[in-house]
Amino acid sequence: MDAKRVLVTGTTSGVGRALMELYARSGASVIAVNRRSDPGLEARHPSVRFECLDVRSSAAVDRLVRRLEESAELPELFILNAGINQVDNDESFDLASYRSVIETNLYGVLNFIEPLTRLVPGEAARHLIVISSMVNYVGNPYGLGYTTSKRALTTCFDVWSRMYSGTDLVFQRVMLGPVRTAIYTMEDRLPPWMVWLKRVCSASSEGTARAVAGFALTRRKALFYPWRAVPLYLALWLCQALIPGFFRGRKTLAGKARRARGAAPEVHAVKGGATR
Repeated sequence: MDAKRVLVTGTTSGVGRALMELYARSGASVIAVNRRSDPGLEARHPSVRFECLDVRSSAAVDRLVRRLEESAELPELFILNAGINQVDNDESFDLASYRSVIETNLYGVLNFIEPLTRLVPGEAARHLIVISSMVNYVGNPYGLGYTTSKRALTTCFDVWSRMYSGTDLVFQRVMLGPVRTAIYTMEDRLPPWMVWLKRVCSASSEGTARAVAGFALTRRKALFYPWRAVPLYLALWLCQALIPGFFRGRKTLAGKARRARGAAPEVHAVKGGATR
């Protein structure tokens, strides 16, 4: 691991936690940023510096960056991974849920970009990696806010990678396929052959963390991982393009089933941008 100081957001589980543990084992100084404190997690990782803040707050993020800059502890590598997904079970559009996802997934990343891009150039190289998703190329009817937020981030980091080419700022994006995290659900909404394909294409959090860490050593713009997931998203795209209402019936049935059980809407913390 080349970076001596690393900041990772969203480290309570999944890929974010795997990245935190991987860099900590390598001897790097790791700053883990989470919305809520987790005493058990913090006790198990005494070498990691935990910062509790809401990434949706630009003021809180700005204060953290300024504090790290003033104490000469600003990391060389930022892995902006935290996110949520509100699973849409019904046909209706829920603006409040959509706004919540956008504020966390999109603005939770942009709030880091503003203070980091105004730092004095030439002081040190900074790698900024965003965890995005292959699903943004396809669309996910069960998580419109998740899909559009990841699409916006993909576009932003693509533009910035060209805008800042040749400078000390390196913008990289990781396009993840299925990763076996807490968000690894929704199989009841897919046909059996697609469930099988999803399982075949999925990767572990630990394997994904190793791939991201290796990618961070390069100046490549994008990482698609795992490559074997590409057929899954191609199949999803073809099904939606060629079969009218492919997801509609399954989505309606899923919503009715949850209402019949009196269940609350599904909300998932997405560590590592895993769609899925």
